[in-house]
Amino acid sequence: MYASRPIESLATTPSIQVQCSDPDWVPLKQDWSKRWCTLPSAYMDFAERIDAFETKESDVFVATFMKSGTTWMQELVWLLLNDLDYERARSEYPFNRSPFLEYSALNAVVGLDSIDKCNKLPGNIRLIKSHLPAQLLPRQIWKLGRKIIYVARNPKDVIVSSYHQIIGLYFWQGSLEGMRNEKNVFFVTYEEMSRDLEDVVGRLSKFLDCKDLSKGEMEKLLNHLSFENIKASKFGNPTNFIRTIYEARNSRVLQG
Repeated sequence: MYASRPIESLATTPSIQVQCSDPDWVPLKQDWSKRWCTLPSAYMDFAERIDAFETKESDVFVATFMKSGTTWMQELVWLLLNDLDYERARSEYPFNRSPFLEYSALNAVVGLDSIDKCNKLPGNIRLIKSHLPAQLLPRQIWKLGRKIIYVARNPKDVIVSSYHQIIGLYFWQGSLEGMRNEKNVFFVTYEEMSRDLEDVVGRLSKFLDCKDLSKGEMEKLLNHLSFENIKASKFGNPTNFIRTIYEARNSRVLQG
């Protein structure tokens, strides 16, 4: 399924160009051999497992480009799917509640099998995050119509936000066509979430077949999802979690 070749990269991690040949299960019909993305070379060690990932009928995937409101949407979806369990949300990292499917391919130094973590995620409904493009997602998502939530953000804002994150994590010292009209895809923009989150929550709750929220439940959920509360929460900000891992790794290197 996958074809690749080494290319030069400005990133510190060796990368490859990945192309997907004729994925006839993807709703958007086009010459997919011309669609490509650049990923760390370790991705090829996980590509077949990701492609063959066994989904469940109740699975929900948050599939976005990085820095497009992924964590914000994950928190919202997880709360809707878990009966607004704020206590757990405030005491556990999103990565544990909603694992990142291809994380092992992007960060092998952590020694975590993220695909296995997704497979073993407890509960009736698994919420899984991915930054992979449509043609590289598990094919069962498209063949079996699993629910996908896609958040789009102004590309200029994505670039600026991505730059600051990559610098802050020491990763780097230096067409939006899609399947938005497919019935199993909930398409929303970052700007819509910023402008009228209550409306997005209402529409998303219906998409996920969740209960209608009372006025009090809605107000509490919107307060929990405010930028101030998400940023201030130890467990709501994934950057702190990733930075802790890298600082621990660098400390071991220096001591060794």
